[in-house]
Amino acid sequence: MVSLYKLTEQQRELKEAAGNSDLPAEAFNDTFEALEGQFNDKAVSVIHVVQNMDSDVDALDSEIKRLTERKKVIKNKQDSIREYLRTNMEANEITKIECPLFSITLAKGRDVCVIDDADSIPDDYVDVTVVQKPDKAAILKALKAGDDIPGAHIEKSKTSLRIK
Repeated sequence: MVSLYKLTEQQRELKEAAGNSDLPAEAFNDTFEALEGQFNDKAVSVIHVVQNMDSDVDALDSEIKRLTERKKVIKNKQDSIREYLRTNMEANEITKIECPLFSITLAKGRDVCVIDDADSIPDDYVDVTVVQKPDKAAILKALKAGDDIPGAHIEKSKTSLRIK
């Protein structure tokens, strides 16, 4: 089958030749109708290809959604298993496990600032952006230095699990 581009070119040439040609009007009309029929058939074929691609796009979108959900489930399982190991190592006071492929270390928790009442934090310790939030790093530093910051105190975070 002839391409749409070629059919378009043939129709354009035929239209140009219509005014300059000695072709009888009936022959011109028959030729033009034949080209137009071929063009319409080709256009319908092109649309079928596009529609087939639509179903491929829908299938791919569906597969992406399914795989994204699967990834989320696996990631949550990973986090749950790591937390399970961390809590059991902590309960048994095990801080390090060595094996030929990797080592597992239970690292001590670091100091983190916990904001009890964000509204009572002095302005010196508040980062002002589009949203007001306490500057936890500055507050933690001040609390460690012995300053009393209303609305904040120091706690230890959970121990963390490191696999190298």
